Amino acid sequence: MTVARPYRRLVAVVAAGLLLILTAPGAAAGPGQGVPGDSPARSGHEVWSLDQGTDLIHVYDSRDYREVATIDVSPEALSDRGFQHEPPGDSTVPHMIDFDSKDRYAFIAATAGEATIVIDARAKEVVEVLGTGAGSHMTAVTPDDSSAWVAAIGAEELVEIELGRLNSARPTFEVGTRLAVEDLLAPIEEDNPDWAPVSPDEATDDDFAYASYSPVCHQYSPDSSEAWVTLGPGWAHGGLFVLDLDALEVSAAWDPSEVKANCGISVSEELAVANWSGEVVEGADTAGEWYVFDRASKELEETNSAASGDVQGLDAHGLMLNPDGSEYWMVNRSSNDGLVVNADDRSVVRELTSGLEAPDILDFAPDGSRVYVSQRGPDPVSGAPHAATGSEPGVAVLDASNGERVDFLTPPEPGGDATNDIHGVGVRTLGPGERTGPDRAAERRPDHATERTGLGSAGPGRAGPGRP
Repeated sequence: MTVARPYRRLVAVVAAGLLLILTAPGAAAGPGQGVPGDSPARSGHEVWSLDQGTDLIHVYDSRDYREVATIDVSPEALSDRGFQHEPPGDSTVPHMIDFDSKDRYAFIAATAGEATIVIDARAKEVVEVLGTGAGSHMTAVTPDDSSAWVAAIGAEELVEIELGRLNSARPTFEVGTRLAVEDLLAPIEEDNPDWAPVSPDEATDDDFAYASYSPVCHQYSPDSSEAWVTLGPGWAHGGLFVLDLDALEVSAAWDPSEVKANCGISVSEELAVANWSGEVVEGADTAGEWYVFDRASKELEETNSAASGDVQGLDAHGLMLNPDGSEYWMVNRSSNDGLVVNADDRSVVRELTSGLEAPDILDFAPDGSRVYVSQRGPDPVSGAPHAATGSEPGVAVLDASNGERVDFLTPPEPGGDATNDIHGVGVRTLGPGERTGPDRAAERRPDHATERTGLGSAGPGRAGPGRP
């Protein structure tokens, strides 16, 4: 669902604000049980982990994998701050994360909060909360930093965040264009002679039909000219379309009869790769699939002698191209495994068969040596139609050379009835001369950062209408 950002550079800025929450040395969860003699990647980066169960974002220093900051994005912490939007309910459910190309700001899509939360990534301060629609599932920044688009599942919209002032000393963040996906696809449907307004379950091979207009995940061409958008959220609700970001028109589209993609998407100069979860039916799951497209021609490639490739697991989800562009990594939540696929010939390089439990989203160390994989908790906040559960919520650290787990980032256990549910994970590169950790603290951690109670388990109002 998140892909490599090839144009990331190394600059960061500090903006004024509140909500700086840094841990004291040794106060946070320490490193996991690493392989003896092995050391974490030392390429100067942070690992950001989103806990949907507690509304906390945990930031880890890659030098020793100790937690160095905790950011509270609960409605309680964000209220009365003068932000443009105040999240409703008792939880925001921080779901997915992306950074601008210079890693100055983090953009957090919060499904229950109906929002995108903007964080000064160096100061670890929330600087804006934008109302980007029900089920704000994924916010991704264009490679040229001109805008960020939000996939709002519940609103069935793509929502633009204008970033034209991102390079100024006092940047502003405003909601811009809102595009209804049904309206975007209407010309495609009208021009297709096989269009029939029926569900995929009722459609014949000749029918052209969408069961859902909810955008799930999206990524951009390297030149920021187009966005590839998967549809969902259910396994029978898939589909894929390409949005021309200049004309704001759909240039290509596939309905679920041809491409059932409803999860991750990765776009490079030459290829676009998307995946489908497979049928998620309790006790009768079927294997997911992945699809490969020539990006320029928009032609679907024949993979494994079919129009798609078998992910060799159940509930395919996270998908990402590694930093040097040589391998696609994808994970399967229900079967606790994954695949590494050669980007040149699409052959399977390696099967990931150990050290993962309910793996969800992944990201890479900047040098590609480590892979960070989020793992869900025992009480998933966002679930339907997928309710992958695990007993070890946190972030697994894998050695990219062999796929073996070498460390694990465990969030502090919450108080009250809340349970950890780690979903989004993102890697941020440190800028020149930038330090991270408690030595930069300007104030101590507020008590409610670790002692909030009463969040409860997943229930009405907790999770937005989006899928995990």
